[in-house]
Amino acid sequence: MSKPGRNDPCYCGSGLKYKKCHMKEDQEAEKERSHVQRAAGFIRRDLLKFARDERFAEDFANALPLYWNEYYDASNAEQMSQPEALRFFDWFVFDYTLADGQRLINLYVDEQMADLSVHQQKIAADWLHAEAGTLYELMAYDGQKLQLRDTFTEETFEVYEAGGRGNVELGELILTRLVPVADRLEFSTTSAYLPSAEITDIKEKIGAAKEAYLAEHPEASHTEFMRRHSHLLVHHALLEAKNQGRPPVARLDADRSDKKTQKIAQGMARFKR
Repeated sequence: MSKPGRNDPCYCGSGLKYKKCHMKEDQEAEKERSHVQRAAGFIRRDLLKFARDERFAEDFANALPLYWNEYYDASNAEQMSQPEALRFFDWFVFDYTLADGQRLINLYVDEQMADLSVHQQKIAADWLHAEAGTLYELMAYDGQKLQLRDTFTEETFEVYEAGGRGNVELGELILTRLVPVADRLEFSTTSAYLPSAEITDIKEKIGAAKEAYLAEHPEASHTEFMRRHSHLLVHHALLEAKNQGRPPVARLDADRSDKKTQKIAQGMARFKR
């Protein structure tokens, strides 16, 4: 809804001019949203910085081939494209279980919370409870508002995405994580997607994996299962890309155009010591 001019009637129907009615309230709401958006941006960057600390080098080395199904490991991590690095670190922070049994997001909240602003603390606390990364079907869209459905639980969500639907068509699947930012859901980082031809048997694969996991962990929730197995979604996408004749990862693409912009991935070179 577009806002009225200062001297226009207020949208609430009070009969007062906008400046005498809801204008101040709306300005305060905009200011608050701006604070929250900046806080979310900071937390995204700070989580990435935190995950790249030397003390997580061994976990990083173990996590890379698991997530990428051996296409990347500690010896070639710097060859990841920026979108690949962002998606990997998102999983590494939120879903991967470290050698000590914790998640990086838990450690971040425990260690960094006292140094964060009030708005940053709220974002960090909310994201601590974010769901596992998964696949969402694009059901509908209106500009920057996407209607998504969890492929496995069939829950539906309205999500804000600044870039809109991008190249994703209705019925195709988006691989992402949803996080709350103020009063709406957003993608936690750069997303990937499965075009229609590459969806194939993903539901059956995940269903079989979940059945096996629940046989050993009968009390586990769907979120717990997905945290342990969301990398299988990536494995499926890699296989389907290969079946379609595309390089499954950027380092195998002879024509990649981002060789000079791999800043995030290149920061991993020190982990090879």
